[in-house]
Amino acid sequence: MSGRFGGPVPDHLVPQVSPEAAELFAGAARGELRIQRCRSCSKHQHYPRVLCSHCGAEGLEWVTASGRGTVHSFTVIRQHGVRPFSEWVPFVVALVDLEEEGARMLAVMPSVEPDEVTIGMPVVAEFRPATDEVAFVDFRPAGRD
Repeated sequence: MSGRFGGPVPDHLVPQVSPEAAELFAGAARGELRIQRCRSCSKHQHYPRVLCSHCGAEGLEWVTASGRGTVHSFTVIRQHGVRPFSEWVPFVVALVDLEEEGARMLAVMPSVEPDEVTIGMPVVAEFRPATDEVAFVDFRPAGRD
């Protein structure tokens, strides 16, 4: 992972974890991408909710996703007036379709230069600690160690 996002995470950037998202962030701290799957329609979703975003059912379960996906869309952040973001520019933020049907995530790609990212690029999740109990889910190109 690029040094761009390395180092201690400022307190104001540590996620305030809701009860619905606790498993997502705890899983990330363990190096697992945890998402929800609906017991009714079998589709997956991200971000965590109490109802299925596809069919409205209440029966959701947590599963460990493969961590693989493809870039659906992206943007490059080239300016930002708030530290530490202002020190990281430019950086890529991507909308990633996970392999698991129905799940799409928004995440940074710290190890990707803006001119490297493409729509359809295969990617894999990686995890960046925020605290001992919480981690961020980022993505990098598949096949890049």
